[in-house]
Amino acid sequence: MDGRDSFSRRTATPTTLAPWLTELVRTLPGLAGSYGRHSALDPRSRQRIILAVTEVNGCRYSAWIHGSWQRFLGDIDAVEASEAMLAYARACADAGEPLPTDILRDALPRDAVRSVRAIVAHTEVANLVGNSADSMLARLTRRRPFSPIAFALEAATVAAAVPLAVPLFATAGIMRLANRWAPPMPEVQVPASAQANLLAHLLAGAAPTYLANAAARLVVLGLPNPIAIGVRAGRTSATVRFGRRALVIENGITSDAVAVIEGEVEPLLELATGSIVRELGTIRLRGH
Repeated sequence: MDGRDSFSRRTATPTTLAPWLTELVRTLPGLAGSYGRHSALDPRSRQRIILAVTEVNGCRYSAWIHGSWQRFLGDIDAVEASEAMLAYARACADAGEPLPTDILRDALPRDAVRSVRAIVAHTEVANLVGNSADSMLARLTRRRPFSPIAFALEAATVAAAVPLAVPLFATAGIMRLANRWAPPMPEVQVPASAQANLLAHLLAGAAPTYLANAAARLVVLGLPNPIAIGVRAGRTSATVRFGRRALVIENGITSDAVAVIEGEVEPLLELATGSIVRELGTIRLRGH
């Protein structure tokens, strides 16, 4: 070995960590809020941001963990502002420091901007730590020059992160198993176009959104015996029958429906067209 260092990824040093830790402290409420029930960002957008930063930094550990989460959540069309979020995330990762948020302010509300900043900062710190682990391995295997001081600093950084990393890896492993065992999204069976009512069409359009999550498909489509649920919206009704890897939608409330969900057509219409549905909290469930 000629002593040259071919390890090109940034690692966790006081210089590389300082701007991101400062940014993380400034935006900490945004980070906590991004995981809350009323987050300005949906979970899929959050994973896209994390993976965009990780792709630039080349951290294989974050890529494995959050790639598992992304596949578990399922791929649904991104919101309109996603390109602005991803462009900002990649630009920050390329620069190695937080950048002005002009590109975000034109596309997102203030809460969402703060959440994006926090997620980028948190991901950068995680990537730097992950790359430090690979740097340690490279030093031990003589793929980069061995420096006792640098190795000790990297070892201390990685050791401090282990208590947080182990649960993340375990959760990601569970997500991968759920995604592997979950049945694929089947073709929704509906009455012929001329016979299906509006609600049946809306339910068929909304089904891929509800069942994008691997756990939802595992539970709903993996049932050994099909279950029928009636849905009544306004003056229109339909029945959803699921189980045995199939999803069937029929007009009206069938006699074997075990429950009926009542609501309005508008929330289903918004969901079927890809909008976020806030009104679903008003739906009530009663026995049938």
